[in-house]
Amino acid sequence: MINITTSDLMMLAGSFGLKMEYSVRFGLKLKNEVNSEMLSHAVEKTQQRYPYLSLRMYQNEIDYYYENNPLPIMIHHTDERVSLNTAESNYHIWSVSYNEDRLYLDISHGVTDGTAMYMVLATLLFYYCNERYGVTDSTGIRTLEDEITTEETIDPYDLVPMLDPSNMPKVGLEPAFSLAEDTGLTPCEALVCDVEIPEKEFVDFCFANEASPGSMVCVLFARAIDGLYPQRDRDIRNSYIVNARPMFRSKTHHNCVQTIRYAYSKELLALPLNEQCAAHRKVTAEQSSPQYVYGAATVSASRIKLVKQMAPTVEAKKQAYAKMLNGGKRLFTYMVSYIGQWKQTQLSPYVLELWTHVPDANNLLTEIAAINGKIFLSIHRSFKEDDIIKAFLAQLDENGIAYSVKATEKLDNAYLPEPEKTKSGE
Repeated sequence: MINITTSDLMMLAGSFGLKMEYSVRFGLKLKNEVNSEMLSHAVEKTQQRYPYLSLRMYQNEIDYYYENNPLPIMIHHTDERVSLNTAESNYHIWSVSYNEDRLYLDISHGVTDGTAMYMVLATLLFYYCNERYGVTDSTGIRTLEDEITTEETIDPYDLVPMLDPSNMPKVGLEPAFSLAEDTGLTPCEALVCDVEIPEKEFVDFCFANEASPGSMVCVLFARAIDGLYPQRDRDIRNSYIVNARPMFRSKTHHNCVQTIRYAYSKELLALPLNEQCAAHRKVTAEQSSPQYVYGAATVSASRIKLVKQMAPTVEAKKQAYAKMLNGGKRLFTYMVSYIGQWKQTQLSPYVLELWTHVPDANNLLTEIAAINGKIFLSIHRSFKEDDIIKAFLAQLDENGIAYSVKATEKLDNAYLPEPEKTKSGE
């Protein structure tokens, strides 16, 4: 039995309580049509490099847990949505699909986050491009020649101290302006709009306004929402997700992120764009410091561990963590997540597009990817109207930023149903 670690537990168990498919799909458009035989070789080598991700998930009366899964990773010849941890995927928590020049990596978000997923994707692409195009430079890529260290499997959240419950601070945030409750927008099944932007043009624009690409997307969405809903009783607030490994000095494959919390007061939204960006970047720097991240992680991990101790059954854990997730959702108007620019540039020429489709965790959530001279925004929403997306694109127009809307479709990340039940101790 392999226990689910602290950083993974709340989101995984809570997602089952919320009936949310907690998986990520990377959708790539490659330079040429996919060679299925070469892809098969690449998947086999990638599975060997990440043995700790060859898992099958179970549940008993008390907990969710994993067992090692020796079966091969499945490769599906389809664009369609797949199902993880089922017979369709050989009961694995990740799989690969392809069709024509399109390649997909589907993986459970309950065992890893975007940064670690990029490492898996880089390994897969390296072995594929090695055979397909003769790429031999493995700089920055985990290959079979590299030692698999214990650092990759240690969860930093397991190691932080447990706070005394009586001294545990409460979440001190008022509810944010809610797109679900305060706008009259019509709820619907999750949709995702993919938008492509030239990277150099956008980065130059960001630097001219004292912003990173992630900060700029956060600010432009705040301005878009403010323009649509100027009469508000609550602040617009965004959650900006960044990689926390540098703060922990960690190489973990587990979820290791920091949520930057930022509120846009009416006074701030009245300032020029460059001042809004500078203010956002200042808060990002403050909340990304090792001291801040360690303190926030200690509080978060303590809450997760406390629920695990107090909830005696898997059903109780599922409902308790779902309540925590739902409560957290009310604290933010929207979310933005940016893993960072693709670092393995030797693979970039073979990737024409890279889209990131994620769980329906917020009413408005934007994933950012950057590779091969382009930035790819996957804008997720859970309401029918596209007013906010149009208002965001109008912000790009207003600032002279070119863009192309590639597709708007139903969310296609993999299904991740609750695992098979076993008896305690099996």
